[in-house]
Amino acid sequence: MPDERTVRKKVIVRMLGHPVVLAPFIAGATAGTAILAASARMGMAAFAFVAGTLCSMGMFVTRLVADDGQTARQVWDELESENRNSRQAALDDLDRRLSTADRDPRPETALRDLRALITAFEQVSAGDSAVHGITIVEVRSKVQQIFQQSVHSLEQTLKLGEIAQRLMTPAARAPILEERERLIADIEAGTRQLGSTLAALQRLADGGGSNSELGRLRIELDRSLDLAATVDARLQALLDQSNATVAAPSKPPTLEQKG
Repeated sequence: MPDERTVRKKVIVRMLGHPVVLAPFIAGATAGTAILAASARMGMAAFAFVAGTLCSMGMFVTRLVADDGQTARQVWDELESENRNSRQAALDDLDRRLSTADRDPRPETALRDLRALITAFEQVSAGDSAVHGITIVEVRSKVQQIFQQSVHSLEQTLKLGEIAQRLMTPAARAPILEERERLIADIEAGTRQLGSTLAALQRLADGGGSNSELGRLRIELDRSLDLAATVDARLQALLDQSNATVAAPSKPPTLEQKG
């Protein structure tokens, strides 16, 4: 989502840069400069400059009041479009890397399913239906968090695969590959849950569900987020340990080991 502070700054800059606001200031500055060049009357030049500045500020305030948030909405939509394009480009890049990393199709398939689900969530939530209020906002937020966590986990599968390829022995690779399998299973389980959540929201939108179902969905999504945090902590510890193992130089055998 666009940052509100950034939106406010862009709205102010756009308002100040409008020709209706700039014209009096430029006219006053030009008149003041001309008076100084022609007669060197400082008071008259200052008056022209101040008058132009005050007129510009008046026009700025007038536009700000009369705008009724239209410019803010335009700026918000533009920033949201830029963010959306950036996110889609990053997801396209991840899809490409997952597809070329190995012959396992599950990670890229999960990513494509997740992208389709999140698009469907946006369509259901934006539609005119009975699914409104604070609860649906919370559910949408949690769905977005699970989506982001799943994308992060897919990035981690790439790291695990890279580490496994750098390890020399099957014994060293085994725990890395086992963790990758568990991670893919968690991602697929999260994808199934998002599908179930979408189906429940669609039933509510069609009038075929109860409002208490939203509360149940919120609890289930909370559990998924808690589980994802636990998995992420476990995975990070394994990655740190594996990176240290890969980076550690091999030690020559001691005399006792040779004997």
